[in-house]
Amino acid sequence: MKTFHKNFFQIIPIFILGFSVGVILIWPGTISVNGRKCFFNILVDGSDGALRVGTLLSIKTNYLYKIKNTKNKYLKILFIGDTCFRKF
Repeated sequence: MKTFHKNFFQIIPIFILGFSVGVILIWPGTISVNGRKCFFNILVDGSDGALRVGTLLSIKTNYLYKIKNTKNKYLKILFIGDTCFRKF
């Protein structure tokens, strides 16, 4: 039982570190404050189903088209992340 706890507490930090490095490599803008503000502003503004014109103009048209046509909410969040975190 002690070896399980010892192995568990060694694996969790390595997993968290690997996950963090993976996200930063995919979306380098996650480190910047402006990227995170953009992401959360779009999520908060679009949570009621309506977006302001300024928010719509901040997103590229090809991403708007992809976001609109996607039924999966997870993919919509990924596309929003791409718009905010890949432009830095």
